[in-house]
Amino acid sequence: MTKKEIERKYGKTKLDHALSYFCMAFEKILEFLSIIFVPLLVVQQIVLYGENHPDVVLPALSIVTVLVIVIGALVIKHNK
Repeated sequence: MTKKEIERKYGKTKLDHALSYFCMAFEKILEFLSIIFVPLLVVQQIVLYGENHPDVVLPALSIVTVLVIVIGALVIKHNK
């Protein structure tokens, strides 16, 4: 990278560099947390819904499981 490209991406001062790196790290942390907690929240909401509608829980969880497997297979196939 040239000096102009680095200044454009990270800023000119050391404070700009530090804030840029902090924002990039925070972005990675949010991405990791969303990967971990969004599926857990979906399952939690299905289970809470199942307290009032127990006949729906197993089909809903099986549909979620099938979707996760299909999406995972597509991601693995795309990465190869």
